[in-house]
Amino acid sequence: MSSRTYQFGKHRPTGLVGRRDLGEQVVLGGGAATGILLGYLFSSVTAVAASGLVLPILLALVVVYAPYRPRGTSQRRTLYRWWRINRYHRQALRRTGGVWVSPAFEAGVGCNGTPPDAALAEPEGIVGMTWVPVTVRGREAVVVLQPEARCVTATLEIASPGLGGKEVGEQVVALERWGELLDAFGNVEEHPVKRIQVLARQMKSDPYAHQRFIAQRDESAATADAPQWLKDSYDVLANAVSTSAEEHRYYLTIHAKFTRDLAAEGASRGTGDEGVAGAMAAYLEELWSRAEDADLSVVAPLDEGRMAAFIRNSYDPDHAIWDTDLPQAHAFPRNVDVRHGSHVATRAAGSTESWFHATAAVVGWPTTPVGPDFLSPLLIGMPDVIRTISITQQLEPNDKAVERMLAEDTNNQAEMHRDRQRGKNIDPRDQIAATATGSRGMSLAASGAAGSAVVGYITISSRNAEELERTKRTTASRARNAHLRVEWLDLEHARAFATTLPFAGGIK
Repeated sequence: MSSRTYQFGKHRPTGLVGRRDLGEQVVLGGGAATGILLGYLFSSVTAVAASGLVLPILLALVVVYAPYRPRGTSQRRTLYRWWRINRYHRQALRRTGGVWVSPAFEAGVGCNGTPPDAALAEPEGIVGMTWVPVTVRGREAVVVLQPEARCVTATLEIASPGLGGKEVGEQVVALERWGELLDAFGNVEEHPVKRIQVLARQMKSDPYAHQRFIAQRDESAATADAPQWLKDSYDVLANAVSTSAEEHRYYLTIHAKFTRDLAAEGASRGTGDEGVAGAMAAYLEELWSRAEDADLSVVAPLDEGRMAAFIRNSYDPDHAIWDTDLPQAHAFPRNVDVRHGSHVATRAAGSTESWFHATAAVVGWPTTPVGPDFLSPLLIGMPDVIRTISITQQLEPNDKAVERMLAEDTNNQAEMHRDRQRGKNIDPRDQIAATATGSRGMSLAASGAAGSAVVGYITISSRNAEELERTKRTTASRARNAHLRVEWLDLEHARAFATTLPFAGGIK
């Protein structure tokens, strides 16, 4: 059986035309306009007019095109991009003083015996949120309302899809069923859920936990009278069983914009936040049904305990992800240090050691056709790395997706035609991307499937900064094996970290 392949398009800049983002085009246009204005104002003095005409244009070109790498960072970017990043970093330092400290009380009660205020306080990089408990299929769940981001999210934990253990044909069928799930949400114009996030979390588990359990069992009074041959047989069996030193968790998050329609539906189900949460609970139940139709086994929706445990484990891997007794006020660690450009450091209360985290964005998807398991170098190729991979898809109906593909194809053809007129060699990667855009547009038009914009992020965690740098190199190498191009988000790791939490962020 021939293996089916999949194609990705090229990153589409936000500018009106060309290969630059809108902000960069504004800088170039402003430089040109300033130069023309100064040249006109000082036209009586030739030297001054020439200088006034040339200098603003040259300055704009340097700001937009000149590569630069500040001290303490690992990426070369343009001055314009570093200006935007530095502006956020200065604001983060101003808001936190460099180290955010959680106001949550770790223990104790008030003088009247009541527990301390359990209000959730978010660290730098996380927008304000409210957790509202709901019930889905008789199970407790939590809906996260983010007023500043004007969105609502809810999450399901699913069992491992197990794509690595399937034949190629089974992998194709599984992805087709996943496509049907996306169509159910994306192809309905009035459906408020238009964004779905997939999270793959890998963390280290204790490979000697089973052996310690055996030792504790042998010392207990309950097994004192057990015959020796039974103990020996169990020891032989335990030695024959291999235990994994890592654990994997998978999650699906749905995201809905807070619109007038969602507010109206929430008002029909209740008042205030509870009504909106009730409407989102219905969509979470729909996701549950669609996931089962796609042959995905749902473990449970994330309730307050599971959500707090997942977030806390992401910041502090020492906290067991299965310890769901944590209140929401303690979902975030005690300290979040945002002073360093190459990472963000977090420390839990009662600990003297910090965890170091870094997040990379996928800035280049495969430019050549790839198989359904192209992400396997990242998913299973880093066995000793604590990491979270997030892939978020912004869905849109088929007709809008085809229109967008048509606009992108027109822009690509115009860019290549302009390069030919200039006598410039055309980058073969641009040709491949243009061909892929055209073929994907044809496939979308023929299939009627929903379109999606895809973003990806990878967060890695280590015990010290030196180990984190080694892990960065390993991750970049595995990403290249997966035909991906990644960039470490230096100076903005605090807010980048949130893209690998179950809030479906990181996409415009």
